[in-house]
Amino acid sequence: MKKFLLIISFMLLMVFGIVSCGKNEENNKPIDATKNEEQQIDDNNENVEQDNQEEHEEEESKVEEKEVEYINISPEEVRIPILMYHSISDDDPNNNLLVPPNMFEEQMAWLEANEFTAMSLDEALEAMETGKVPKRPVVITFDDGYSDNYTSAFPSLKNHGLKATFFVITDGVDNGYYMSSDMLKEMQAAGMSIENHTANHLELDKLSREDAYDAIKRGQDFLRNNIGSDGNYLCYPVGKYNDETIEIQKELGIKAATTTQGGISSIGDGLYQLKRVRIYPMSIESFSSIFSEYIY
Repeated sequence: MKKFLLIISFMLLMVFGIVSCGKNEENNKPIDATKNEEQQIDDNNENVEQDNQEEHEEEESKVEEKEVEYINISPEEVRIPILMYHSISDDDPNNNLLVPPNMFEEQMAWLEANEFTAMSLDEALEAMETGKVPKRPVVITFDDGYSDNYTSAFPSLKNHGLKATFFVITDGVDNGYYMSSDMLKEMQAAGMSIENHTANHLELDKLSREDAYDAIKRGQDFLRNNIGSDGNYLCYPVGKYNDETIEIQKELGIKAATTTQGGISSIGDGLYQLKRVRIYPMSIESFSSIFSEYIY
């Protein structure tokens, strides 16, 4: 009897051991498989998220091209508002060269809502020479190259599908107060134009011909060598120039220049004497009145 019980006990132990091993083996296999499967899913999700992020960044990197409605008129009838901004900041309410970021955003939203076409200077000159011009044209320009042009103006422009031209003082680039080379290259890659406000921002009509030539040429060379811009346009520091300044520009292959003289620009002004509309802190009603001839 004892022998029989011992045999039974031994058999039960054997059965229990086999079952336990089976369970452990069964449990271990799915855990490893699950871990591998979860890791694969995580990797796939991470790749998808990375792809989506790259696509999103690529979409945001360039100003969206919109369908433009053109009209055809005689070249001398083409009138294009060239807006003149400086700093986009609310640091000093007493400085009328500073336009607060929320006001600038409101103005850009208004231009988009009213279907204005923001043009480069190349496009504006072509329109003035051919008479083929967008129904509601505008050129947006910034003088000096303040860093807030990148942090405040650039995001708003992209958000509303608008392009702009930034005239920079090239000796100030990369010094911290003005925009850096990397900022300028990023904006240019996104469809903005980077142009010449001379190397040193000295009043050109008060300089010798040699110094005026140097100020313009060094600015042009910096843009070409460091930013990749053609440097085909000039903005006169403090709006000052003379006949000699214009001759220097022609020698350097500069196509046109903007002044600080107020008014809507046309080819009758002369390509080196383009008028602009100075933008200072103002209500949206005052801003919209600039474009009254285009709203009908």
